[in-house]
Amino acid sequence: MKNADTLKPSLRKRQKRRDKRMHEELIECYRVGGRWQGNKRKGYDKSHANNPDNYRKKEGIKLRSGGTKCQTDNLQPLLRFLAKNEGKFWNKVYQQLCQRMDKNSVLGQHVFDHISDFVHTKVSIENGKILSVGKWGGQNELTSFWHPVFYVHPKSGQLLKVKNKRIII
Repeated sequence: MKNADTLKPSLRKRQKRRDKRMHEELIECYRVGGRWQGNKRKGYDKSHANNPDNYRKKEGIKLRSGGTKCQTDNLQPLLRFLAKNEGKFWNKVYQQLCQRMDKNSVLGQHVFDHISDFVHTKVSIENGKILSVGKWGGQNELTSFWHPVFYVHPKSGQLLKVKNKRIII
């Protein structure tokens, strides 16, 4: 925080606690989806069970349970953490992340998967362009349109942010 000295002590403590529970903020989000809300029906439609002509040959479990659910992730604390540590050595930043989150749990591994989406470690710089090796090989120029993209400088090992590109229409 930039103005931590001007905040009252209770807010400073709250910020410190927030840093300690960053993994909870990233993971404990509501889930969207679930039951179909069109006509507020709940449960399984049993009208097909009475008439054998309406039987289906195959029925998926998603229809019976009301659809699918998906996890929403609040990645803003992670992006703020990475932006706050811009210019620091990536090994130290990664060490802090490993101390705060457990990579051996499913949820912790999920967060580290998002980190690999935002931070590119296999980078080369050619003719002033930042090139990243993709997941399946090949080099692509790193650009940032919607969310910040970070990379590890190949020589210094510092965490740096890719400059935003303007879309010209």
